[in-house]
Amino acid sequence: AEVDCEEKLLMGAMKDRRSHPRTAVDWPAMVITPGACIGGEIKNLSASGAFFHCFTEPDRGQPLRLVFRDPNRKKLVVVTAELAWSNIANTDDISSCGIGIQFTNTLSYEQLFPHTRTSEHLQATA
Repeated sequence: AEVDCEEKLLMGAMKDRRSHPRTAVDWPAMVITPGACIGGEIKNLSASGAFFHCFTEPDRGQPLRLVFRDPNRKKLVVVTAELAWSNIANTDDISSCGIGIQFTNTLSYEQLFPHTRTSEHLQATA
């Protein structure tokens, strides 16, 4: 799919606003809202948010929780968040379809990955 100029500017602005480095991951997860449970995958993750690959947009303005297992699959992690953006209604590229999730509190990697001794196994991507 071809990306138009407006979409390139939007993607550049979003990248520039990020205050924490993103880590590329490929983890099954759920977004839970008061009215829905949406299955998908976390494609990148930081201390302040995530890109959640899915095909259903949660209702705007609703609190949500991102639920996934830590990398060692030992503990269920539940993070309170809000919808930052969605491209579900306006993208033809299935692989980049999803939502941006902003955590309501900035988290440390120790909070996100409580069973890892260090975050060395996570290679941060800018």
